Amino acid sequence: MVRGDSVTISFRLNLNREEDTEIWNFLTGDALEACFGDKSKCIKSAMIRMIHGIKQDEREKHLVVEMNTRMDVIQNAMTGEADRIINAVKLIVKEEVEQIAGIQSERDKPIPHGMTAIMPEGNDETVGCFEGDSEDFDETISAYAMSFMSDL
Repeated sequence: MVRGDSVTISFRLNLNREEDTEIWNFLTGDALEACFGDKSKCIKSAMIRMIHGIKQDEREKHLVVEMNTRMDVIQNAMTGEADRIINAVKLIVKEEVEQIAGIQSERDKPIPHGMTAIMPEGNDETVGCFEGDSEDFDETISAYAMSFMSDL
């Protein structure tokens, strides 16, 4: 019932229920007056605490949902970027292996007769920047690719 700028709210307590009996004992006890002054202030403060708790829970739930959404977006973006980088590295490694295979096949080819005049005499060294065993070179490329991947 509304009177001016105040409202009276009535409710029932079923004294057969343990919780309701506990509420009734608290409202009729002497400890209530020392803490709150009267029953009305006690009920108001209890309800305000409950309402604030409910609102806080709703804000926290909303915040958790928003954070989960952001984490999903970030995770998807990072996964896509990592996949793009891995594919780029695979392509680079594939091209390097093809170049090395091409250099190796050129090394293994016999030198045509006309090419002997171009090479200086007494120079038995192979020309090129990739000297040494192909196994050592393959291991170097593998180690470089693995270190590059671990830095990602």
